Amino acid sequence: MKTLKRISFGCLIIMLGVLATATVVEKVSGTTVAREWFYDNIGFVALWVVIAVTGLAYILARRMWKRFTVFLLHLSLLVILLGAGITWFTAVKGKMQVPQEKAVNVFTTTDGKQHTLPFMLTLRSFDIQTYPGTPAPMDFVSHVTVNDQGKDVTGVVSMNKVFQYRGYRFYQSGYDAQGRGAVFTVAHDPWGIGVTYTGYGLLLVAMIAVLLDRKTAFRHPALKRSAAVAVLIISGISAANAQPQTLPRHVADEMGDLYILHNNRICPFQTFARQFTAKLYGKPSYKGLTAEQVACGWIFYYDNWKDEPMIKVKNGNVRHLLGIEGRYASLEDFYRTVSSGAMQHAIDSLQAIDDQATIRALGEADERYQIANMVAAGTMIKLFPLNHQGRLEWYSHGSLDIPHDIDDGKWLFMRSGMDYLYEMVAAQDWNGATQFIAKLKKYQAKECGDALPSEARFKAEKLYNAMDWDRPLAMALATLGIILFVITCRCVARSRQLPRWVSLAATIVLALSLIYLTTTLILRWIISGHVPMSNGFETMQFMAWATILISLLLARRSMLVTPFGILTAGLALMVASFGESNPQITQLMPVLASPLLSIHVAVIMIAYSLLAFLMLGGVMAVALRRDKAVVERLHVVGQILLYPAVFLLTIGVFIGAIWANVSWGTYWSWDPKEVWALITLIIYALPFHGQSLPLLRKPLFFHGYCIIAFLSVLITYFGVNFILGGMHSYA
Repeated sequence: MKTLKRISFGCLIIMLGVLATATVVEKVSGTTVAREWFYDNIGFVALWVVIAVTGLAYILARRMWKRFTVFLLHLSLLVILLGAGITWFTAVKGKMQVPQEKAVNVFTTTDGKQHTLPFMLTLRSFDIQTYPGTPAPMDFVSHVTVNDQGKDVTGVVSMNKVFQYRGYRFYQSGYDAQGRGAVFTVAHDPWGIGVTYTGYGLLLVAMIAVLLDRKTAFRHPALKRSAAVAVLIISGISAANAQPQTLPRHVADEMGDLYILHNNRICPFQTFARQFTAKLYGKPSYKGLTAEQVACGWIFYYDNWKDEPMIKVKNGNVRHLLGIEGRYASLEDFYRTVSSGAMQHAIDSLQAIDDQATIRALGEADERYQIANMVAAGTMIKLFPLNHQGRLEWYSHGSLDIPHDIDDGKWLFMRSGMDYLYEMVAAQDWNGATQFIAKLKKYQAKECGDALPSEARFKAEKLYNAMDWDRPLAMALATLGIILFVITCRCVARSRQLPRWVSLAATIVLALSLIYLTTTLILRWIISGHVPMSNGFETMQFMAWATILISLLLARRSMLVTPFGILTAGLALMVASFGESNPQITQLMPVLASPLLSIHVAVIMIAYSLLAFLMLGGVMAVALRRDKAVVERLHVVGQILLYPAVFLLTIGVFIGAIWANVSWGTYWSWDPKEVWALITLIIYALPFHGQSLPLLRKPLFFHGYCIIAFLSVLITYFGVNFILGGMHSYA
């Protein structure tokens, strides 16, 4: 039995190293090399087979069937591996070019081999559906007909909608640039998917059974109420410098009420102004001026603003190469570096030494320079909608492509309206300026009709823009969390409770933070029209929300929960605010427009929150390691939290697999984030095996393990996004 244990667990640990190495190789040498050396290699598959066979033998040798819930859990994992093996050996997947109105029956696999379908497929029509009033794609829809020995069957293929026929699954993956054809992913896996999904179902049943099993550590008598709450969680889930010239605030505020086409969606001019100011300066205000005043300053007082040092250049090497003193440059500084050839010289020198980090930083600085240029020139300010020949297009006042076959009055208003506003501003006729702005807004409403956002959505966005407290809240929670963490450590070391007023104050802070985050999440939901969990900022904000909710639910069970919750929420919000100073609310990519996305992200972020609690509990236990009673109590809490954390992470991963199968035609593609999610899952599953791995039964070792294990969470979320890349690097 010892030999079986050593082989099975030893191979599993080797697999962790192989998987981590594969993601690094993919980053350095590309996906093709990673698949050839690892994921599609027979040795990689053989290692999984050894893990499965020795694991099954070890389970049987220990007579684990006597603990049916635990036996079912392991059996479901073996069924999932069996399904994956069947898919690897028998499934066929490839790409299929389908021209419109032409019957085809051949698709090509990644290795260049052609396969023939037992029927003919014809594309009858292809349509790119856009969000109302914008060019942003909402969905790609193909209407197809299958001809099978004289029998015609019609179907629809779109993003997140699969067409199935005789075991073949067709997924929308691309289209012809002229819209005269579509590209389908074709998958034929009649057995593997069914076996794998059966394993998912068994796993869900087994996890619920384990949580209800009185013999598991999750049902520890010391914290039964806390465990019950965890089950409920699973079921629910300034400047002193002189100001540059700009519009008076009340006039700039009127400009903020206009509609503009920005980021492929219709939004308030206020939103554009905030994102423009934050992009250039790193903050949504400048020298006491509102974002609307800053944007209007660049539009109407260019000569005054081009010398303002407000374009942030973060990288010191870039500042040195461009001859810029300080962290901020003016537009004139960039003009000088471009005209003198310093910009091109910097690019050439960086490419010569292959300094990719500085090249990227230079690209970011150049992007800010280009944006400032476009706003100053007016080409980025698309305020004039035109409903022409059944299509709604947006134009800037300087656009040269405004159709000439429109009403003369309308054409003149679009071309010369802003010139009139410039005259009002130059004459400081603020009455006339506000009257023209009101007239422009009426024109926008008349021309756009139902394509405009509803009044409720418009007001929600303006309210959201006004609630700019994310960064101050992040700093306050992180600071308060550290202070409270130290106070709690002292109290635990002296076997005392937290002072009542401290607990009450912390609870009030958590409650107010929850109200604020709930409000902002709801507002983003109203504004975007989808659950706000589609990018890094939104997921970290949701993690902060979930952490605070968990803390409030569990606060009375242990005084350790509150400092952990406040600190974790603060750090999550800090990461969100640093990652994107003023996050953009954009239309969802078609592939993300699936209800499974929200569930997938929500479940995983709650799991990450619980794992963060485990890590902070480990830090406290190590800090107070001389007090064995405290270390033991923290060990009990950690064992209880481990169950919902790992089970939620498991559910999140497999919901993601189902979503991927619906959208991309494969439930597992060995993308770096998928791989690191699997690594994290295995790492955190090991502490469940204390009977086989005695070290993990020791409280202090368990806590140290949880601290180090959290590195895998950080790599999964941040390392993949910012270093390893892949399909999931947007999340």
